Amino acid sequence: MNALACDVGGTNTRMGLVRDGLLLADSVAIYRNDDFPDFYAVATAYLARTGLAAVDTVCIALASVATAEGATLTNRDWTISRSQVLATCGAARVGFINDFEALGFSLGQAARLETTCLTGGLTGGLTKGAGANEGAPRLVMGAGTGFNAAAWCPSRFGGAPHVVAAECGHMTLALAGEDEFSLQQALSRINGRASVERALSGNGLVAIYNWVCARHGAEARFSHGAEISSRAVERSDALCGEAAEMFMHLLGRVAGDLALAYLPYDGIYLSGGVTRALGPLLESEPAFLRAFTAKGRMAELMEQFSIHLLSDDASALHGCAEWVRLSSAA
Repeated sequence: MNALACDVGGTNTRMGLVRDGLLLADSVAIYRNDDFPDFYAVATAYLARTGLAAVDTVCIALASVATAEGATLTNRDWTISRSQVLATCGAARVGFINDFEALGFSLGQAARLETTCLTGGLTGGLTKGAGANEGAPRLVMGAGTGFNAAAWCPSRFGGAPHVVAAECGHMTLALAGEDEFSLQQALSRINGRASVERALSGNGLVAIYNWVCARHGAEARFSHGAEISSRAVERSDALCGEAAEMFMHLLGRVAGDLALAYLPYDGIYLSGGVTRALGPLLESEPAFLRAFTAKGRMAELMEQFSIHLLSDDASALHGCAEWVRLSSAA
C-alpha cells in the first residue's frame, strides 16, 4: 500500500511516501508554497515526481484547525477540501490532522527522529534519554511561523496510543516583572493582546527585537526573525542577542507551564524553525532551562523531564506515517 504524507505549513509543504507505516526517507521532497497557487498543484507535482498515478491513503498535517472535511490554513490563504484531495490523489481515504498533532504522532516513532538532548548535563531525571520512562506521556512544542504543542499519550488497557491536540499559541502569554510587562504593553499595542504566539514565533522574535531596540533608544536594523537569530547565534549583534535571550526565557517558561499541565516524563521535544535556529544558544546558554525549572515549589519536579531539540525537518511526516499505521490497524 502506498500512502502519501503531507506536512503543509505556512511557508513550505513537505511530502513523502509511506509504506508499512514507515516514511521512506529518500522519497521526501520540500516545496515552497509561494511557487504554487494551491495545495492540489503541489500534490500533482509530487505525484508526477514519484511516477505514481495515485495513492491509497493521504494524511495531511495542516497549520490550522483540522476537520474531517479539511481546513483553511491559519497563515496562508489556502483551503484544502477532502473531496478535491481524493480526486487529485486518486485515493480512497484521506485524513486531516493539525500539524502539531502530526508532531505528536511522530513521538510514537521517537527512535527514528533526529534529536539533540538539551538536559544531559543536569542532574536527576534530566540525564535520561527518550524512552527512559516508557508508559509516560511525551510532549512536543515549537516556535516557527506560529506556536503550538501536542501531547503523545501511551496506550492504556490495551488501547492504541493517542495524541492530544491543542491551540497553545493562542493562550495568553504569562509575563512577570516590570521589564516583561513593558514587553506585554508593546505586544498588546500591535495586536490587542499578548498571546504566546505573538512572542514565540518568527514575527514574535522580531517584535521582541524591536522592543529591545526601543528600550535602548537604538534603531532596529533587522526586520526578519532569521536575521536576528543568526546574529544572536554568531554573537555579532548585542541587541539581537538580548532579544534571543528574552525569547528563550519566555520559551522556557511556556515549556515549563505545559510540562506541568501534561507531566511528560518520557520526554519534551522542541521543534519549529525559530527554535532550531536558536539551537546553539539553547544548548550553551542557561536562559531557557533556568526559566523552565523556575516553578517555585515545583522546581525539583521540573528536573524530572528530559528535553530534546528536534532537528529533523521530516518529523511531521513521520507523524503522518504513524497516523497511517494506527488508522490502518484500527
